[in-house]
Amino acid sequence: MFSKDSKSGRGSRVPSIISANLRIVGDLVSEGDVQVDGVIEGDVHARSLTVSQGATVRGQITAESVCIRGTVEGQITADQVELGRTARVDGDIIHAVIMIESGAFFEGHCRHKPEKVEATQPEKVGVTQPEVVAASG
Repeated sequence: MFSKDSKSGRGSRVPSIISANLRIVGDLVSEGDVQVDGVIEGDVHARSLTVSQGATVRGQITAESVCIRGTVEGQITADQVELGRTARVDGDIIHAVIMIESGAFFEGHCRHKPEKVEATQPEKVGVTQPEVVAASG
């Protein structure tokens, strides 16, 4: 029923589902995909996260990709963020790519995620590398 990914040894991208009648109080950590249909009161770390319409996450979200159709109260940090028309987000979003459908509610700041600096890049003589400074506010 579940296939193995030959490169990573992990199962296919079948999500772990937090059902509509389930409320989790505490942090949730997954190396895979998570679909929230219920309520999570705590931080969520996953490869990808879907917050379904009617679902709620109260806490910080960190993932590669995030799709919000329900409610999030807290910061979202992800490479790719999608806010569906039924989304309600109260918190900052740090992203590389973002898509917001008409009708979505978003209260917070939106910032582009800084790119990772390669530690193995050779430095050129006479050329200084740019300094990355985090902006506050």
